[in-house]
Amino acid sequence: MRKRNHAQAPKGAAAGTCRDRRRPQGQRREAWVRPLRRVNHAIDASVRVLCSSLRTAAAASRRAPWRPVRASRDLHEASMLLLHASFRLMQAARELEEAAACAAREPENASDVPQLLAAATERWVLLAGLLNENTARVFSAQRAVLEDLRTGALVPERPADPRPRIILAPRPVPVRAFLRLRQPRVVDRIASLLRRRRRTPRPAALRVPRRAILGRAPPLFSDCLL
Repeated sequence: MRKRNHAQAPKGAAAGTCRDRRRPQGQRREAWVRPLRRVNHAIDASVRVLCSSLRTAAAASRRAPWRPVRASRDLHEASMLLLHASFRLMQAARELEEAAACAAREPENASDVPQLLAAATERWVLLAGLLNENTARVFSAQRAVLEDLRTGALVPERPADPRPRIILAPRPVPVRAFLRLRQPRVVDRIASLLRRRRRTPRPAALRVPRRAILGRAPPLFSDCLL
């Protein structure tokens, strides 16, 4: 018998357990649900991109008098964002058609679809109008900046000094030295280290007593040879 590390939550709806989110056996999702969800996602993405392009265009218009070249580049970036928003709006239109077709094939399961489609279509039409209006505004602002640069009403700013870049080049390891260090035997791998740590060789004329007789008195020799 194993000891549990945590207390088991009581079962039942009254105890605060989560409900089963799985669909019952044999019941499937309606075909119009997924396209309609993709419609809303595409419209929301288009709104976010449109807001980002408007912020970029507003910042470019403010800096145009003293930095016209940078402002023209920012306005071009805003126009690219508007193009991306139009692509997402076209995707939403295709998903609207698919959702309407799926609802027409199963009218018995699509009682709420007309209201949902009407709300999504209203959002799409409103967003399309805003997109067309702001696209014309951004293109006219970019055209005005370029025309002022051509006529000399705006003076291009001096290009910024290039900052020095520090590039760290890797030092390649010599192949022969690497292979020498990767010898299969340990003795071969540490031979160079042992060679560096070896002591200075003694001179040949130097006599050192053996370690066994260190600390002993020297032997006594008699002066008499007889």
